[in-house]
Amino acid sequence: MDKLDFKELMTNIKEPWQPVDVAYVNDTALRIAMIQGVYDWHTHRDEDELFYVLRGKIAVDTPDGSVELGEREGYLVKQGTRHRSRAEKPAWILLVEPIRTRTKGE
Repeated sequence: MDKLDFKELMTNIKEPWQPVDVAYVNDTALRIAMIQGVYDWHTHRDEDELFYVLRGKIAVDTPDGSVELGEREGYLVKQGTRHRSRAEKPAWILLVEPIRTRTKGE
């Protein structure tokens, strides 16, 4: 496998909310996405989901409140937690979640 150049991978992502799988570690997918605006509320019934900000700022909302994240910060959404992500300006994130996870939730 070639090395992962996250800067280059981010440059290639032009459309928001279209995650791209960049690697698989056992049964876990590493996905990069550009986000902008507000995503729909959703739940992953059986999977945890880790958001890690590569560039920009985002917020992850849950029924318990919001978590603001800047570059090199992350947040783990536990399985079964209703959530959404949002960003006022374009931001690039790394998602770490099981390969089977439907990125749009259930």
